[in-house]
Amino acid sequence: MRRVLLAILLQLMLLAGLDTAVQATAVPYAAQSNTPTEEPVVQNSPASPSDPAALVHAAQKVNGLTGQGLPARHIRVSYQIVDRTLSPDSGTYEEWWITDHKYKRTYTSSLFSQTDFGTEQGLFRMGNQNWPGPLELTVQTALMDPIPATLNFQGMRLENKRRSIDKANFQCVTLTGDWIFLVANAYCFESDKPILRYTAAFGDRNSSWYNGIVSFGGHFIARDITVTRSGKPQIILHVELLEGLATVNDSEFTPPANAVHISSAAVSLPRDTAQALLLRQVPPHYPPSAKTAHIQGIVVLQVTIGRDGRVTAAHATSGPGLLKQEAADAVLKWEYRPFLICGEPVEVETEVPVTFTLGG
Repeated sequence: MRRVLLAILLQLMLLAGLDTAVQATAVPYAAQSNTPTEEPVVQNSPASPSDPAALVHAAQKVNGLTGQGLPARHIRVSYQIVDRTLSPDSGTYEEWWITDHKYKRTYTSSLFSQTDFGTEQGLFRMGNQNWPGPLELTVQTALMDPIPATLNFQGMRLENKRRSIDKANFQCVTLTGDWIFLVANAYCFESDKPILRYTAAFGDRNSSWYNGIVSFGGHFIARDITVTRSGKPQIILHVELLEGLATVNDSEFTPPANAVHISSAAVSLPRDTAQALLLRQVPPHYPPSAKTAHIQGIVVLQVTIGRDGRVTAAHATSGPGLLKQEAADAVLKWEYRPFLICGEPVEVETEVPVTFTLGG
């Protein structure tokens, strides 16, 4: 049973983009120090609640650029994709935001260039007509929504822990559950303020550093973010510009005549793109009859993700018959970030592979 559980855990790590062959300690990127530094903005921020759940809730409200009451903004971010197992790339993410129904958002790189216009009539797109891929989505979520507002604490145990990481002292909240795995299960903050500095999972093999903290509209933004996988940098972000918009030129937010209207009625995402939105996993139980018969393999499921991010339907399309129902039952308990179009959550269709192995 321990070998089966280990195999399932390794599969979950692989699904999260991990390379299980490398060491677990975080490795800073050579061109950018990950060492946390004290920021002047900390002096004027609210104190941290002592209760771990209250601390995470407080941090959700003040970190990133989501939530109520934010001023109109213009942000420009340069990013590097440095993971050698992926296609190296560098580019710029830029956003002019007035409301969820009035914005312009661009990605510009050698591999993916796209401009989206959010309007009262819906979403219009120029350039690449595909949805941003997993790495492009990570650029956006790490910056804008580092602690998902939809993070579900049900079934989780939350604990406060003091940690020293790279000679800096943090107050961390860890989230653990029985047979439940979160894509990020540790959030670390300034020692006495709910300012996010570090997130981690799988014993720090997956992590994100948040440095160069600045304040904007009552929220805290990291100017420099390093996302690591298996202890190696995957994406490096740097905020080049963050400014309020005192005046609005409506013509800048008007889609060109040849922009393509993007329907929100039938959104289909590739499996790796949907994986970048995953928040909460429950591994399947191995049917005793399948273990006795030494049956293993991959079950592929067609999955519907509801507007709230919860899986509402899971239908096996391939895989060993004795494993299909257990795979579907497990995935029906998974949760994702809600997929938003012009600020409104929409239903998503995608595929999910679930691997069963008896181990070696």
